[in-house]
Amino acid sequence: MDFDKETQVRILQVAAGREEGMTFEELDARIVHIMDLHPEFDEIWKQGELATYPQEINGQIVSPFVHTVLHVTVDKQITSGQPEFVLETYNRLREQGMEEHDTLHAIISIYAELYFSSFRQGQQFDTLDYQSQLTYLSYEDSEADEG
Repeated sequence: MDFDKETQVRILQVAAGREEGMTFEELDARIVHIMDLHPEFDEIWKQGELATYPQEINGQIVSPFVHTVLHVTVDKQITSGQPEFVLETYNRLREQGMEEHDTLHAIISIYAELYFSSFRQGQQFDTLDYQSQLTYLSYEDSEADEG
């Protein structure tokens, strides 16, 4: 998924259909799953196009649209096994005892930082840097950060 108008429309259509109880297949079903992981966004999706802008949620500025696209991107990397190191990192963190959603967010935070940094600099995404940073990611480190 891209950070474009077409994706915005798709996500908003899925959010509206989810509200109406529709069932979805494939990518749209994954979007629904991500929305289910983030009930704090439910009221925001009802705002239509305004939901694509950053808003304060639980004391933090968040863009539900950007957050959902990042989730979908990493989810696709895990389910497809491409690149392999993302699935390996996901499995390793889960085996260490990290919850599914926390594991996704740990990977997403690294991906997002690298993606937006390279985008701002007009450079290609650095897959080797992504792999390197994920290699060093561990559940123990995330616990230490919280403490």
